[in-house]
Amino acid sequence: MDPSATEDDLKAGTNVEIPIWLAESLHARRPPLVSVELPKIYKETYREILNADACTVDMHKLGQYFYELGCYIAKYDIKGEVATTLIDTFKQRFRMILSASVSTDSITALQPLSTSERDRTAGAVVTEKALSGWLKRGDCPLTTATMVANHRKRKRAEMEML
Repeated sequence: MDPSATEDDLKAGTNVEIPIWLAESLHARRPPLVSVELPKIYKETYREILNADACTVDMHKLGQYFYELGCYIAKYDIKGEVATTLIDTFKQRFRMILSASVSTDSITALQPLSTSERDRTAGAVVTEKALSGWLKRGDCPLTTATMVANHRKRKRAEMEML
């Protein structure tokens, strides 16, 4: 793994960061060749930071695919703390994502967002523009449904009879 190493094999207990797909396949063998640990952004130190105030964290620097990777590795977290952290983090950051979608200074607003948060923001911008265009065009004005109008007429007729 390290070209400058003098030995061909790694010593037992050596910590090495490898891609998740490789770790998963090596862990699935019987007996497992590796033990899987959570990445540092899902460990207790970062969970405490995220629980305190997730809006202050620059997710783009911390982990661009924070939510996607978190969903994938949650199955390795026996205590279920990763899933809880993902949900709580998104709840805290939702208002920030929403304000980024309507912000006039979009570059500054998008800077601390993860990739999935940026995708959701872009989707919200497209939806808001479509709604604004539809409201401005007025090509399909809102009208009272005939069923509602008939119901009102019937009610009015009943009231007049009394």
